[in-house]
Amino acid sequence: MYELKDTERIFIFTGPDGSGRSTIADMVGSTLRMKKVISNTTRAPRPSEEHGQDYFFVNRDKFIQAIEADEFLEHIEINNNLYGVKNKDIEHMFEKYSCIYLILNPSGADILKKYYGDKVVRLFIYADRVTVEERQRKKGLSEDEITSHLSHYDSDMAYMTQCEHSCENVDLAHAVYDITNTLEYYLDRNLEEKD
Repeated sequence: MYELKDTERIFIFTGPDGSGRSTIADMVGSTLRMKKVISNTTRAPRPSEEHGQDYFFVNRDKFIQAIEADEFLEHIEINNNLYGVKNKDIEHMFEKYSCIYLILNPSGADILKKYYGDKVVRLFIYADRVTVEERQRKKGLSEDEITSHLSHYDSDMAYMTQCEHSCENVDLAHAVYDITNTLEYYLDRNLEEKD
């Protein structure tokens, strides 16, 4: 497992599916010039997702081989799909950058918080159940997928109290502004690339 230095931070965007956590994370990351560590998954890409940008989409056999080779910092299974972050991906990012971000479900966020403690800052992004459902329909998800995601909604929402910060995503621009300001407190604008 990669050992974080004093100046290094991991920001984790978490919350229920359909809350807008990925959109907000990428907009804040772009504004603050932070780099994203991309997770791996065995699930199929959704209509708007791209390999290497949203996830590394891999088959189950390849994922299990990586587990057996101890390549993952964390991995979990949700709805028969595997998700995980590789150790080497975090290590490679910290070769050049002092702050990185990830987009994880609450289970993954919890695992990284237990590993890295105060070096991890969790930002919980949420929206009400009706809004989440509407957003997932607009994304083109099937009714089965939406039902599956909503079955986790209440347990995901319960994780909010454990996170360092939370933000309701009613208005995207407002949420991005709030979270950018929150992260600047931690970063103190210390985001330049490492030499």
